[in-house]
Amino acid sequence: MEPEAAAQQDTQPAKARAFSDAEKEQLAKFRQALPDIIKAAGEASTVEVSASLWGVPLLPSDANDDPRIDVILVKFLRARKNNLDQAREMLTSTLKWRAEFGVDALLDETFPSEIFGAVGYIHGTDKEGRPVTYNFYGGLDNKTVFGDLDRFLRWRVQLHERGMRMLDFADTADMLQVHDYQGVGLFSYDKFARTASRATVQLMSDNYPETLATKIFANVPAWGETIFNIIGRWLSEDTKRKFVVVGAVNAYAALADRIDSKDIPDRFGKSEAAETLAAVAPSEEEKKEKDVAAATEAAASSSVSSSPPPPQPAHVDAAADLPTPSASAADNKSGVDAPQVTAAPEAADNAPNDVVADPDHGDEPTAGMRPDENKTAASSNDPAQEETVDEKDQQSSLKKDDAPPPPPPPSATAKP
Repeated sequence: MEPEAAAQQDTQPAKARAFSDAEKEQLAKFRQALPDIIKAAGEASTVEVSASLWGVPLLPSDANDDPRIDVILVKFLRARKNNLDQAREMLTSTLKWRAEFGVDALLDETFPSEIFGAVGYIHGTDKEGRPVTYNFYGGLDNKTVFGDLDRFLRWRVQLHERGMRMLDFADTADMLQVHDYQGVGLFSYDKFARTASRATVQLMSDNYPETLATKIFANVPAWGETIFNIIGRWLSEDTKRKFVVVGAVNAYAALADRIDSKDIPDRFGKSEAAETLAAVAPSEEEKKEKDVAAATEAAASSSVSSSPPPPQPAHVDAAADLPTPSASAADNKSGVDAPQVTAAPEAADNAPNDVVADPDHGDEPTAGMRPDENKTAASSNDPAQEETVDEKDQQSSLKKDDAPPPPPPPSATAKP
């Protein structure tokens, strides 16, 4: 690489350097279309449309002087599978919606803290510097929180916008969300929560593509984990990498894997025992490597025992079809309804609906799970049992041949 080209690349934000060649080609066309996109949004809107998004001007004096624009635009491209026409349409619609919903002015609105203070807030960052949003679903008065749907949606958008304004679109371009299901009952998902959930998922899906890095579902009851694991079989690998589903026992460890302990709220059980568990627990990458290795070994054993082996596809993802007990799962913003498993609504990055309708992946219904731990039972190697078997074999042989059998060869001796 030429020195000038290398120097120019070093000035690009980390997220920009992750673009594929196909994305770079589409981004160049996307940038050129920005004036027309903003004009079209303005003509379609009943109010004046802003030429900026999440605090970043989309039309700087020099179109090449702000690499953050590409980091934002690629979110819309990825949400639409790199289809430029669909990405343009999505951005046009988002700019129009923001103007008519009054998103920029919404940042200054106030909401009753006695109601929404218990529903969610932003607290600290993860180990990568991403803002962390916490959402709580247990112990809510659903009618009070979600009964006024417009008020709830405006509060929810404000919370998300505040997180977006904390991003620099260079080193950080997405967020981490924690959804706490402590106290959620199986039958507490009533009509208020259901209506708010669907509306929020749709709103976030349409207007906040690719804004989630990881979503942790914490303190999920056993019945919730079972539903997540079943649904995970039909979800994409992209979403599987983003979702983490854990019960109360492993909630703190899952958070501590991504968030410094000093930044984890006390309600998640910051105890000496929990911190010890988090310190010795394998990381998510280690868990994934272990699961893939186990699946690969099992597949190899199966192929050896069968003759002839069945034909295999050119590429097999060893972990793709593994059921997942109580752990990870991954956010795409589609409006697809999923089996309802929670009591509170969250959207494009929250509600039970986005178990399948991952708000951070555009149209794709996605979400799956990674196993929390490998729960395979070891077979017994008790020498006493093997000795008993050998004695029976010898007695049977004496009856047949009326002569003691020769000593077994080394290869037939019992393994300790």
